[in-house]
Amino acid sequence: MTKQLLFVAAFLCTSGSASAQVAEVRVGANVHDINWTGAGNGEAKERSLAVNGEIVFEEPEFLKWALSPQPYIGGTLNLGGETSYGGAGLMWRQTLSEKFYFDFSFGLKVHDGTIEVLPSPLVQSVIDDGSVTEGFTSEQVAQFALDLSEFRNRQQSEIDYGSRVLFRQQLALGYRWNDTWSTQVFVEHLSHGKILVRGRPNEGLDNVGLRAAYHF
Repeated sequence: MTKQLLFVAAFLCTSGSASAQVAEVRVGANVHDINWTGAGNGEAKERSLAVNGEIVFEEPEFLKWALSPQPYIGGTLNLGGETSYGGAGLMWRQTLSEKFYFDFSFGLKVHDGTIEVLPSPLVQSVIDDGSVTEGFTSEQVAQFALDLSEFRNRQQSEIDYGSRVLFRQQLALGYRWNDTWSTQVFVEHLSHGKILVRGRPNEGLDNVGLRAAYHF
């Protein structure tokens, strides 16, 4: 799936059938990979800009027991060719004053980034044997050098997410200009938390952004 299809699918999926229940539409931009939690990859491997959009629905009656969360769908399209993602979840809102409010969101996202950077079979064979290039032909030595360089470059430039599906937590502070419009600043973290999969990397992704919200 291309990044464009991933974004469109996440943003528009189910919106047609649930349009009567839409409470809010959000559009904005974010700085990608800032490691604000200390639980990201820690190296700003994918520092770039992205655009994001979300559709938030009214609280369904069957979720009243869970403090009336609002379902949402949405996605983020990276403008630098890095990781894009989309998915759905639940959002809880707390009014702080006449103008300010606070949102906490939790959900699942599907991304198009790297699950795990793995060495080539040639490099892996050297790692497994614990030797350098003993017994290699000159052609194998040259190929090993190329493969090792590519492997190290990928380790430094790609986030090892470990799973195609990730948890996503987001905190947002909103300011209402009027009954229709508000502005929100948000931070978010994505990772599998060593829960969705085990035995794989869990470098994670942290973002910070700003967006406008239209309230119906």
